[in-house]
Amino acid sequence: MSGVMTGEILDADLPASLDDVLAPPARSPFAFRALNPQDLDRLRAQFAAASPFPHLVMDDFLTLPAQIVSEAFPDPTWQHWHRFQDAYQHQKLACGDIDRLPPLFQDMVHELSGPAFLSFLEAVTGIRGLIPDPYLAGGGLHSSGPGGILAPHADFHAYGRLGLYRRINVLVYLNPDWHEEYGGCLELFRKGDSAPSASIVPVFGRMMMFVTDDRSIHGFTKPVMGPDRWRNSLALYYYTSEDTQDFAGDGATYWQTHGQHGGVRALQLAGYKLLLRGAWLLSKLAHRINPNLRKS
Repeated sequence: MSGVMTGEILDADLPASLDDVLAPPARSPFAFRALNPQDLDRLRAQFAAASPFPHLVMDDFLTLPAQIVSEAFPDPTWQHWHRFQDAYQHQKLACGDIDRLPPLFQDMVHELSGPAFLSFLEAVTGIRGLIPDPYLAGGGLHSSGPGGILAPHADFHAYGRLGLYRRINVLVYLNPDWHEEYGGCLELFRKGDSAPSASIVPVFGRMMMFVTDDRSIHGFTKPVMGPDRWRNSLALYYYTSEDTQDFAGDGATYWQTHGQHGGVRALQLAGYKLLLRGAWLLSKLAHRINPNLRKS
C-alpha cells in the first residue's frame, strides 16, 4: 500500500482478529516472544548506551504481512478519528478508544499490554513494575497526513487520571515501503539543541521504544511528503506507580518550538512560555522536597 490510503474500508473486509491472520502454532504477531536471554542482554546494552537518551529500535518487530495490516488500518475519512487542530501536530489524526479500533489493532494492544511484553520491557529498560494504560491516553492509532509534522516536545510525566508516572513510550510503525525522503522520520534531540542527534525512518514493522522524561525530546520536523501519503503508527505508553528519584516532568507536554508570530500572538506566546516555565520550576521544587521520595 506504500503509505497511501484510498477508499473506504468496510468492517466485513477486515480480519476479525489476530487468530484470522496467524497460522498455528504462531500465537503472536510480535518478534519479542522469540528472543532468548542472550538477545535480551544485547538489547539491554543497546538501550542503555543509546544517545541522546536511552532508546531501542527493533526492525521486524511486527511480523504480520504489511498488506493485511495496511488494509485493516482506517483511512482518513474514518468517523472515529480525533482530528488535531493545533500547529504543533499539524495533520494528525488519532484514536485512543480501544472499543473503536479495528479488531486487528485491538488484539495488538492487548498483546502489548500483557505480562509477556511487560516482562520484555522490564528486562530491556531495567524499570520494574511497568503498567499499561487501559485508556490509551494520547496513544492508540496515529496517522499524520500530507504536510504533517510533530513539533519537538517532551511528553507529560504525571498521569493524573490513574495517579501514575509515565516511563516508556513504544511506537510500532505501519508504513510499507517508506523512505527517508518521504519525511516524517522520528527525530531525537538533546535538550536545548535545535538539530536532532538521531533520526529513525518509520518503516513497516519497526518498533521504537524510549525513556519518557523531561529530557527525551522527540518529534518529526520534516513534513510528510506526497499528496496522498499518510504516516501510520500504533503508540502505547507504560507507567509506574512510584515517581522517579530524579525529576522527570509533570502533567504537561513541553513543546520546544512554537513557530513565528507577531503582534498580539507574540505577546500571548511569550506569556504562555513564561507561565509554563514557572509551572515547571514549581513542579521540580515540589519533587525535590517530597519526603516520600528516597534521596540518594
